[in-house]
Amino acid sequence: MHQNCEMNEKVIITKIQQGSREALGMLWKSHSSKVLNLAFRMLKNRNEAEDTLMDIFVSVPGKIQSFRGESALGTWLFRLTVNECLMKLRTKKRHAELEDGHIDTLVNSAIGSKHEEQLDYDPELLEFGLSKLPAETRSMLWLKDAEDLSVKDLSEIYNMPEGTIKARLSRARTQVRCYLQENQNYA
Repeated sequence: MHQNCEMNEKVIITKIQQGSREALGMLWKSHSSKVLNLAFRMLKNRNEAEDTLMDIFVSVPGKIQSFRGESALGTWLFRLTVNECLMKLRTKKRHAELEDGHIDTLVNSAIGSKHEEQLDYDPELLEFGLSKLPAETRSMLWLKDAEDLSVKDLSEIYNMPEGTIKARLSRARTQVRCYLQENQNYA
């Protein structure tokens, strides 16, 4: 029975390498629930786990060319899943660290340095205030204040004159400052 299973895997691998959608469907049928469960246990989020499952199976036809057969196909899929989940967790952690590490900078930029002692702000209120800005302006503000890019760099990124960048940043800061003042009594 075990030998038959190995033979089955070899056939599935060969057929997937040849581009068989039917073989990929067989692999899905036999391993998708296990991959989904592993992704869910690692990510603790059903939607992210489902996205990971799809990412894994979309990548299988390209990655299976390098499968050496030193482990079972299921083990290989688990390794792909673990790697994908770890990458997502690292990305999420870095994003959260960036957000946490730069939120004070964004607040100081938005409300002005004369109010630095008043950092008792509601992060959700700031987030909502920033969300009212156009996406391009919001990203511009983030890159300037949180990532510390120069106006010249922003000018190159957005293909705009430096004066336009400065004006947009100034207006964005004013809008966020006004929003915070109106909604949290910043004086």
